[in-house]
Amino acid sequence: AENSSCLVVDFDPQGNLTTGLGIKIQPGQMTAYEVLTDRKQSASETIINTEYGIKLIPADISLASGEKQILTSADNSRILRKKLNPLRQEFAHILIDCPPSLGMLTLNALMAADAVLIPVQCQFFALEGLRQLLETIESLRDEDTHPNLQILGVLPTMADRTLTTQDALKTLKTKLPGVKIFEPVPKSVQFPESNLARQPIHRYTTERKLIEPYQEIAKEMAEQE
Repeated sequence: AENSSCLVVDFDPQGNLTTGLGIKIQPGQMTAYEVLTDRKQSASETIINTEYGIKLIPADISLASGEKQILTSADNSRILRKKLNPLRQEFAHILIDCPPSLGMLTLNALMAADAVLIPVQCQFFALEGLRQLLETIESLRDEDTHPNLQILGVLPTMADRTLTTQDALKTLKTKLPGVKIFEPVPKSVQFPESNLARQPIHRYTTERKLIEPYQEIAKEMAEQE
């Protein structure tokens, strides 16, 4: 949201969010790995500034080993939630970027979140992964583990003019009544190009059809404050 303090948490070992914001992890730099594995490490000490006016908890491949380290830890699905709770008063919005798999990292992100935005590629196999994620969210609600977890909506990505995309969009609307389906993000070479350039898409291009779906989501989030 514009003119609001925002923290983004890269909780994906691929570190694409970190890279996309122009950050290169330096030797000895604290990251999401320390947040996850060191119970005494406060999340605030890992926050860094970016040139885009938002703050970041960065991540790199070390986070993958961190996920394995916490498998035997007590209450291991609530680690991120406990670390981020003190920051809720400081930031208007905290966004957590998750890996695509349903492992302990994603479960930590779900437990820390108030609402979930689900990006899904307009392809059949991606829709199957969406079904598994929705089942996980429902189980968290039903078990009273996280009964207030909301679904902000589904964001279709890599949309083109093929029948595959049209079928995927139709399936989303049919199978998810009551869930907001955001405007699809078109497939474009500019997305990987912007990652290589270490720039967010709205800084890399002026092409409105690539930017507007994300602006719509930001507006939706601002309205839910």
